[in-house]
Amino acid sequence: MSFISNLNFEEFNDYINLIFNKTLETLKADSGSLIIFDDDKNIIFKIMKNLEIDINNIKPGKIDEMFINSKNPIIINNEDLEKKGILPKKKDTISSIVFPMYFKNKLIGVMNLNRKSVKFTLDDLKKLNDNKIFLMPSIYNIILLEEVHDERERFKKYLNVFELIVEKYSTANTVIDFINETINEIRRKYKIKINIETVDEPDENTIKIKNLYYKFDVEYSKDEDIVNKLKSFMMKMTVIKHVEELNKVLSEYSDLAKETLLMNFMSWDLIQEINSAITGINLITFFFESTNPEISNELKKSINRIKEAVERYKSNFYNNESIELIDISNVVKEVENKIKFLNPDISFTTRIKYNATIYGSRKILFNSLMNIVVSVLKYTSNRKFNVELYHEESYYYLKIETKINSSEINNRELKKAINISSTMLSNYHIDFLQKTNKENTDFILQIPAK
Repeated sequence: MSFISNLNFEEFNDYINLIFNKTLETLKADSGSLIIFDDDKNIIFKIMKNLEIDINNIKPGKIDEMFINSKNPIIINNEDLEKKGILPKKKDTISSIVFPMYFKNKLIGVMNLNRKSVKFTLDDLKKLNDNKIFLMPSIYNIILLEEVHDERERFKKYLNVFELIVEKYSTANTVIDFINETINEIRRKYKIKINIETVDEPDENTIKIKNLYYKFDVEYSKDEDIVNKLKSFMMKMTVIKHVEELNKVLSEYSDLAKETLLMNFMSWDLIQEINSAITGINLITFFFESTNPEISNELKKSINRIKEAVERYKSNFYNNESIELIDISNVVKEVENKIKFLNPDISFTTRIKYNATIYGSRKILFNSLMNIVVSVLKYTSNRKFNVELYHEESYYYLKIETKINSSEINNRELKKAINISSTMLSNYHIDFLQKTNKENTDFILQIPAK
């Protein structure tokens, strides 16, 4: 006798062995087999006795399938098969019982019993049917207990996956690192096929990162509700990580813009070079962190520019500021492009009525505007800017409309940041005005027309 089992408890193997042996003994069968299925029709246990076949090859055969829908044991003699044009495979068997085992209308197993010399009788079937009321619930309870055990183990794994997602969120530096590390760890630990892919159109199962939509795909057939909750949790944590990363970059932008404006009092040339180089570095490192020769070369160039600027600062503390003819609309567009490159969801609506040009430092004007926009993004919930450039009398007016209410505008850090831009713009005779009501705040630059 031999058996193969996927059951978790050794006691269950012993019990099913006992059931099978008692049945063979009671019906005086010379050989036989028993196969047990789980709810998904997978074989979880099989046992045989006195059959000339490898137990690994034991499975419901052609004859079993013919009578599988019968919910009662049935006797099949060799002459019955011959009448149906089927040649018996077991030459030393003259009579068999095929017993499809149903409980609560579910097929839980198939038992085969064979005799070599004496045919099975209706009395044998009666004995088997009399034992069904004890036999079937016993085997079904084993299947249920196995399922409960498997569910408990799966639930532990789900909890571990939740913990894993939180852990990777805490340790990953970027949203891309978070996604890759989490997916790779789930694949490694649980052998689950999980992927993230880009899709063309958004739906309830997608997330947006920068200007692309992503969707998590999990090839796992069990516990659909829990798996969907895990996917939803992973997507939400990904969005939070992305927002966290954006806020970090906004802080860097803000700090750079403020530092640039403050350092202008020491050296125009140094501040221009440092701002350009460091802004380039931050953009490159944020969006292209994977190994790339071209990006790497650009990064090295930016670093060298910083070093060269520092050396120039040491040798020449004061430099002539770079005054040029500035197209204000182009500066506004440059600010918009840099911000939308960082986060395409930030909205800019521009209304430019005049081709306004002035003489001044383009970099200082750019950083003043950049500091205003980034500070608003950093310290308020506003994500929409309406920018208007118009002309009245001898002034150009550059108005930046926001949805900052009166309570948000009183943020101390926001006031300090905007004051830096205001102070720097006044050096160019540009007045900085601010108008706030309960729902909106307008920042207005009053620029002398050339």
